[in-house]
Amino acid sequence: MEFLRIDDKIPAEIWFEAITPLLLEGYRFKISPQGKSMVPFLSGGRDEAVLFAPDSEYIFNKNDIVLFKSGSGIHILHRICRVTENGIYTLGDGNTAAEGPFRREDILAVAEYIIRKGKTVRSDDRKYILLVNMWRLIRPFRPLVIKGYSSMRRLERKVRNR
Repeated sequence: MEFLRIDDKIPAEIWFEAITPLLLEGYRFKISPQGKSMVPFLSGGRDEAVLFAPDSEYIFNKNDIVLFKSGSGIHILHRICRVTENGIYTLGDGNTAAEGPFRREDILAVAEYIIRKGKTVRSDDRKYILLVNMWRLIRPFRPLVIKGYSSMRRLERKVRNR
């Protein structure tokens, strides 16, 4: 299967306008997240999400990773944390505060699967869902866990380089 590759040097408004007609025709595209808001499940520069355009019948669910356009016009890739009558709320895996509500129309694409550390992980994989749900439970402590993990990785690299 051929994928469109998005160059991070092209502003999101331009590339999304260009690929929207292709998405509506059923094409998928890969995007590598920028920043750290989806760490630890998606790391910028390493991992990718394969996205498709949801049709009007698509039912958004908790844990779906979605690409949406915020009120300020920024394109954001985050996970849905809840769906209510008022709208859809999202939360980056590396964040502690939910954002929203967003309207269904604000969501431009949904991740069919992710490619994490070179391995394909489907959104309905039981092990993946278990890890995501456990990660959700420790939401207030996420920054400490991420910082501790990063410190351990740095120490490990130092020891290896000696």
